[in-house]
Amino acid sequence: MIEDADPEGFSPACMLFQGAHAHPSHQVFADSIGADYRHFETGRLPDGDRNQDVNSELERVRTARSLSDHYEIVVAEGTAPIQTAMAYRLLGNWDTNVLYLAADETFYALESLSSTLLWNALKPLTARLLDGVVAVGQDVYDWSKPYLGERPVEVVHPPIDDDKYELLSDLSPNSPDEEFLLLSAGTTKPTNNYDKLAAATEELVDRGLPVQTVVLGADHPNEPYSDLDAVSTPGFVDLSEFRSYFERASVYVQPSVGDSFPVAALEGILSATPTLVTSGVGVRELLPDSQVVAPTIEGLVDGIEAHYAMPAAERRELGAAQRSLVENLTVANQSKLFRQAVINLTA
Repeated sequence: MIEDADPEGFSPACMLFQGAHAHPSHQVFADSIGADYRHFETGRLPDGDRNQDVNSELERVRTARSLSDHYEIVVAEGTAPIQTAMAYRLLGNWDTNVLYLAADETFYALESLSSTLLWNALKPLTARLLDGVVAVGQDVYDWSKPYLGERPVEVVHPPIDDDKYELLSDLSPNSPDEEFLLLSAGTTKPTNNYDKLAAATEELVDRGLPVQTVVLGADHPNEPYSDLDAVSTPGFVDLSEFRSYFERASVYVQPSVGDSFPVAALEGILSATPTLVTSGVGVRELLPDSQVVAPTIEGLVDGIEAHYAMPAAERRELGAAQRSLVENLTVANQSKLFRQAVINLTA
């Protein structure tokens, strides 16, 4: 039984966000419990698109001291804000429930970073101060366990934005042959692996396959791969153009090295476009093995080539069948699930 998602009357809560503001999906979660927003290092409200991160453990402690002491629930959006949330509890707020919204790939790559020493040192504290984890997928929780230990966990997948849901769920399965278009969308952060997708595209073209890759996102036109003949980077596009690209796409590709549960891949599935992800993408738990490849040039080439060889009618059947995997990921439904997850973890 899922409780009403109305935040009225919910325990006073705060979401500690990173960057300029909480991720849109995480705003859906925070709003479902009526949470206040505070930056985890400055303690300030969101400030337009200005990134407030300063990468200072000292500022995290100062922020913890600056927060109101009336919060009964503090949600850390991503990994670094866990430190602020735990400091808040250590500063006398012992009845506060501290929750980690596990939605980033930091712990996936932490073993190779110097900060792994800090997290290993903090492990005795997290065992005492972290009450639970709301994870957007099972993988991201599993990545955290070597550093946080076994914690009570609830898995709540991120929602698909209402406007995009309406546009994409209405598309007819297409996956055309005439123009074999590979589509992807995301930021330019290195773990999204777009340089390898571009290299895979070039290799496929060299093999004689008429493949074209389109990467949507604001900063891609400034990347070296934007100069390649077989790669198009239109930048940020409006919703009508966004829908048009999905309508034309033969395959959606999420090439990331490590990615918790990217909404863009969920949008690919919802659009009834056959969706290919790597083994480092949490969305793989929804898809059959034939749609999961290694996050390498060779893995991407093999996966794309296999889908190219598939008859278009078979790809359309595949796309139509996969849509049911994400039809429940609406804002309304995932808001209710997140609220219930918080209730379960703080009871």
